[in-house]
Amino acid sequence: MSDQPLSIVVRTLNAAPQFRELRAGLRLEPCDELIVVDSGSTDGTPDIARAAGATVVTLAKERFTYGRSLNVGFAVARNPWILALSSHVVPVRADFLDVYRQGIRRFPANVVAAAGPLVRSDGERGMTGGITLYEGEDFLKGFEFGAGNPNCLYRRDVWQARPFDEELGGGEDCEWYVWAIVAGHALAAVHAAEVYYRFKRSWSAFVYKGRIDYQVTHRYLEVHQPKLSGLAIRGAKLGLYAAMGRVGWSDVKASMGHCWGSYLEARATRTKGIPGGQLARELRAAKLES
Repeated sequence: MSDQPLSIVVRTLNAAPQFRELRAGLRLEPCDELIVVDSGSTDGTPDIARAAGATVVTLAKERFTYGRSLNVGFAVARNPWILALSSHVVPVRADFLDVYRQGIRRFPANVVAAAGPLVRSDGERGMTGGITLYEGEDFLKGFEFGAGNPNCLYRRDVWQARPFDEELGGGEDCEWYVWAIVAGHALAAVHAAEVYYRFKRSWSAFVYKGRIDYQVTHRYLEVHQPKLSGLAIRGAKLGLYAAMGRVGWSDVKASMGHCWGSYLEARATRTKGIPGGQLARELRAAKLES
C-alpha cells in the first residue's frame, strides 16, 4: 500500500466515453479514492463511474459553478492530498499518479498545491521531469507553474481552511492560488504529471474562456497586454505545426480562440481603465512591512 494515498475528484457532465478513457489511465492504489461530482448527466456517466469504483456525488445543474463542484467533491475526500481532474483529460504516463506521489515526498512543507501540464499532442510536451517551486514574487508575471484545475493537486487541510470561491464564473483556481501566495504558501509545477487535454469546445466557448482567464489574471497580476502582431505570429506558428502534424487543427482553434478572447478582454480593460495587479501590490506591501 502506498504511503501517499490520493483522493481523485473528477467533475462530469455527459462524459461517459471521456470518463472511461480517464479511468483506464489511472493506476489506483487500494488506499486511493475516486470521487465523481456529476452535474446532471443523462448518458449514464454516474452508473459507469460507480461501476468503476467511484463514489458519485450529484450537484444540480442549475447550481453548478466550477468552484462549487470542486468544493462538493473535496468535502467527501478523506486523504491528505486531493487531485482535481477534468473528465476531459487522459494521463500521458502509466505512472501518472505515482509521479504526484513522488512529488509529495519531495515538496517543502509550505507547498499547498501542485499542477501538471496540459498538452494536446506529443508535440507540445515539454520538460518530462523535475519540480519547480513558485512563491511570493515568482508569481507576479503570470500563472506559468501549471495547468490549473483540470490537473491540480491540493493539500486538503489548507483547502478546508479556505475553499474555492463558488460565485466565480471561471478562474476559481487562479483566485485560490493568489490567496495561497499572499498567505505565504508555495505552489509547485510537477513537470512529468502531464495529461492530454481533449476538451472540444466551440470557437465562442474558447473565446469566452480566454476573456474570463484574462479578467482573473489582470485583477491580481501584472500581466502582459496581448497584441494583434503577437496573435498573428502565434497563428502562423500553430498553422505550420498543424501542417507538419505536430498539433491538430482543433488545437489551433482552441489556442487561437483563447488568445483572441484574452486580446478582446485586455482591450476592454484598457478602455474602461480597470485597475489590476492586486497581488503585486499586496506582496510589495507585505515586504515593506517586514
